[in-house]
Amino acid sequence: MLHRLPGLLSAASLSLVLAACATVPAPAPVEVPEVIQLSRAGTPPGQIIQKMRDAGMVYRLKGSQMARLHQDGVSDAVLNYMQHTYVDAVRRDQRLRDWNRWWPDADGYFYGGCYYQSWPYGCR
Repeated sequence: MLHRLPGLLSAASLSLVLAACATVPAPAPVEVPEVIQLSRAGTPPGQIIQKMRDAGMVYRLKGSQMARLHQDGVSDAVLNYMQHTYVDAVRRDQRLRDWNRWWPDADGYFYGGCYYQSWPYGCR
């Protein structure tokens, strides 16, 4: 019986690790309408940015969309972060400039990132 103990302990450890992985949900995407809603609700820019960062979101925005978001109350800090997500993504992989890696949503914005599985490499 003692000769089975190491195998049983390994199996138990593996089961615990797999169970822990299965219970950690992936962060939900933070789409533009939510950014507007959070901004209008008075959520500090740092909290909005952290939420976007945790979700691994990348935003590809046109200048007119940035201006509209600013008019809708989105802070400069949040807009700058959103723009930097795209610039940083393109620096990592020049192929991301292609439109076929971006997913249009019903809200009229294009999204990419970990949630949309549009990157050729893993996130983080």
